[in-house]
Amino acid sequence: MNPMLNNFNLKELKGRDARLFQEWKELDALCSKRKQQSPNPFKPSLSYIIRRKNVIGLPTEFEIWYRCKSIVGVEETEPPRKPIFGDLHKMSVVLPNNYPSADGNPVFTFITDIWHPNIRHSGSFKGHVCLTIKEMGVLASIKDLVLRVERYLKYQMYHAQNTYPYPEDQGVAEWVREEGEPNGWVKFAQDSAEPAPTPPQQSSDNNEEKPRKPKVSLSI
Repeated sequence: MNPMLNNFNLKELKGRDARLFQEWKELDALCSKRKQQSPNPFKPSLSYIIRRKNVIGLPTEFEIWYRCKSIVGVEETEPPRKPIFGDLHKMSVVLPNNYPSADGNPVFTFITDIWHPNIRHSGSFKGHVCLTIKEMGVLASIKDLVLRVERYLKYQMYHAQNTYPYPEDQGVAEWVREEGEPNGWVKFAQDSAEPAPTPPQQSSDNNEEKPRKPKVSLSI
């Protein structure tokens, strides 16, 4: 456990500060567990760095480090474009001033290259992660969203079909449909899934992702 957590007492915190503390505590517990489970405690599968704090010292921006096999690009400009894999992926998580609220969603952005239909690979919004959870700024915890993105990286969750809510990166989605799936290139980590987090509350939104089935792009 991060010893800095001992500087705060949840009973003395209110509103946004109480939520920020709880989010930090849950994320820290998750990363501590991964560190204990890792054969190399200096390279756990999941870890975090605090990049920014508010006036009382609670984190408002994290940098998440994922150590897992994932696609970071493709080799060629013309088919067949074989995937390029990487093992370390860094993502920024920014909690805006109006978090948590319906219009105060956390902003997830990859700092390193990722090749996934629901993560922007290039352009002015490069790295942006589309999580497509209506209540994510209110009900969904940062810990659960971080685990959700881990499933993205392992291609255990994705939406590559050109249907609503539409892929974040159309070019990557086309590659998944026309090359990745037919050649089995997106099947590289389906047997190493972390248990899916239990949603805080069931939503009637039909855009939620479902566990991946062979040769079928998931709807999110």
